[in-house]
Amino acid sequence: MHIKAVIFDMDGVIIDSETFWQQAQIMALADYDVTVNATECETLTKGKRLDEIARVWCEKFDLIGVSSQLEKKIIAHVTALISTHGEPMQGIYAALTYFQQQGYRLALATSSSHQVIDAVFRKLGLWHYFEVISSADDEAHGKPHPAVYLATASKLHLPVADCLVIEDSQSGFQAAQAAGMKTLVVTEDCHHDKFSGALGRYYSMPALLQAIIASTVLQHEPVA
Repeated sequence: MHIKAVIFDMDGVIIDSETFWQQAQIMALADYDVTVNATECETLTKGKRLDEIARVWCEKFDLIGVSSQLEKKIIAHVTALISTHGEPMQGIYAALTYFQQQGYRLALATSSSHQVIDAVFRKLGLWHYFEVISSADDEAHGKPHPAVYLATASKLHLPVADCLVIEDSQSGFQAAQAAGMKTLVVTEDCHHDKFSGALGRYYSMPALLQAIIASTVLQHEPVA
C-alpha cells in the first residue's frame, strides 16, 4: 500500500469542537422554544453539514420556514465559541508535523462550512500544513456521501487508493469508505462495530501516531 496523501476530518480530529456544535444547536433552538440536549445532538447531527443539521431539527420539531435562519444562528454561535475557546485535539500538531516531514501531502475534508474552517484555522494557526482544503458545503451531498473525499482526491490529482483518511464520526467513516479510501478512526468509541473495516482504530491521536511511527504499513512516495 503506497499512501501519498493524508486527508483529515476537522471537527473532533483537529479541533475539540464537538461540544461547541452541541452548545450552538442548543442555544439556537432555544430561540424557537425548543429544548434539546447534548446526547440528542451527538446522536442525530454529529458529522453532518449545517444545512442537514438544521433540516433534522426542523423536521423533528415541525419548525416551518426557519431552516435558513436556524443555520445562521448555529454558525454564529459555533464560530464565536471557536474563536473564544477553541483548543486543538491532543497530539494533532505532532501528527501534522510528522506526516508533513515524512513527505505526505496533507488535505482537509470536512462537513463544516468555509466560515467555520476559517475560524478554526485562524484560531489554531493551521494554514501552512494543508495543500488542499475541501468543504462538503461545496458538494451536492454531505457525508456519509463520498463527494467531499472524491473531490479532495481530485484536487490532489491522486487516485483514491493513494489517500489515507483520518476520521472520528460514523458518517465521515462511511464517506471515506464509500470513496474507496483507507481509513484510520480516532475516537473514544473506536472499537464500536460501526467502525469495522477501518485500517486502524485508536482512542487518541497520540496513540494513532505512535502506531504509525512503529509500523511500516504506510509506505509512501515523498514529494519531490
